[in-house]
Amino acid sequence: MKSLVVFACLAAVVLCAPPKPATDDASLRFLPAIRHEEVHDEFGQYALRYITAENTVVSERGKLVPSQRGGYVLEIEGQYSFIGDDGKVYVTKYRGGPDGFHVDAKHLPQPVRPLPV
Repeated sequence: MKSLVVFACLAAVVLCAPPKPATDDASLRFLPAIRHEEVHDEFGQYALRYITAENTVVSERGKLVPSQRGGYVLEIEGQYSFIGDDGKVYVTKYRGGPDGFHVDAKHLPQPVRPLPV
């Protein structure tokens, strides 16, 4: 019984260990941003942009827009692009506001639209 408990503890330690870092090009994904710009104002509006060493580019901005109930709501829009393992550039654009969160990207699965009857 003791050996079963010891074996279970040893297995848990092995499974919780951090992954071994890769030594090939995949290890570039762990590099920090090489350029980072960020601006905020006193109302919570912002703009940010950063570029990583493996050429991932992220840009986003948040701005206050009037809401239908009065007051203001923060609306965001942004995009990010990265080079996939296949060498292609993937671009994803998104926006979020009072009407929900929307994503536009050619590489993501598209919803199936029903045919008119």
